[in-house]
Amino acid sequence: MAMPTLDEAALERRSLARNEVLFRQGDKVGAIYFVEAGRLRLERRTFDGRLLVLGTTPADQFFVEAALFSDIFHCDAVATEPSRVRIYPKTALLGALNADPTSALSFLKLMAHQIIDLRQRLEVMKVRSAEERVRLYLDLHAGPDGRTVTLCSQLQDIASELGLTREAFYRTLASLERAGAIERGGSRILLRKSRDA
Repeated sequence: MAMPTLDEAALERRSLARNEVLFRQGDKVGAIYFVEAGRLRLERRTFDGRLLVLGTTPADQFFVEAALFSDIFHCDAVATEPSRVRIYPKTALLGALNADPTSALSFLKLMAHQIIDLRQRLEVMKVRSAEERVRLYLDLHAGPDGRTVTLCSQLQDIASELGLTREAFYRTLASLERAGAIERGGSRILLRKSRDA
């Protein structure tokens, strides 16, 4: 999404080291961010201290857009690798969206895509079986050929997004590979056959 009424070259940037916090739950929202390089993760601690990963955002995407309409952040943001973000001040961005219908429509489209992604995540989380949950996740993330999945997050982050322990996720991937359902290579997974095959 381009913001033609904001001078992007003049916007502040911030570099983050791996595991560096961009903001914490409860911090006042003063901006939203565009990830120029690296990857950021949204996370929250549950009442019993477990870490819940709400999602990850790779380079070339906006980050925490919904916070534009909130007073405080509702989770923590952490760099999963060395990263750089472009900072869009909340007041300036709201002014630009108000003044430029084309940018506002582009922002609305972005938010609609996020809702679709969240609905898919909810669908995955409803599945009880770890194997079926992983299969559904892979089906939903397959590329245009319907068979190739390029993993854009660390496996432990995907496991957390799926509501699985890291160990359960790794065991499930290994089991699917032994069964011939998938073939793994680096950050790619090839779906070998359908569930019914």
